Amino acid sequence: MLIDDYLEFVAARCRPNTLLATAYDLKVFFSEIPKEPADVVTADIFSFITTQKKPRRGTKVIRLEDGEAGLSARTIKRRLASVSGLFGHLITGMTWLSSATRCPPGWPVDAEASAGGRRCCEPRCASSRCSSPPRTRA
Repeated sequence: MLIDDYLEFVAARCRPNTLLATAYDLKVFFSEIPKEPADVVTADIFSFITTQKKPRRGTKVIRLEDGEAGLSARTIKRRLASVSGLFGHLITGMTWLSSATRCPPGWPVDAEASAGGRRCCEPRCASSRCSSPPRTRA
């Protein structure tokens, strides 16, 4: 359900080939990491990268451009971008949550909406008091 919602979002914003590539990349990711999106942790991402770098057709088959076996860095980056887009969508896609649900830490809550039993966690909300989460310096 969550992935289907994300793919609808991608379909509305991107070209058909981008949608197909994103869907395939997510299929590959969740085939390698058989977990629900909410259960994925950083170690799973690193495991996925390691798996993608392993030789696919034996150790004697290498790419001419860099002499490495496994998938190209470009393919791995594209797949990671698809996964990152999914999780970014899941985080920012929380438009209106019930009052029983808490917003992510550091996100402002619209006081008027909260009084009505709803909380706004959307960074692009129409309310002037409800803005994006505070930025931190890395």
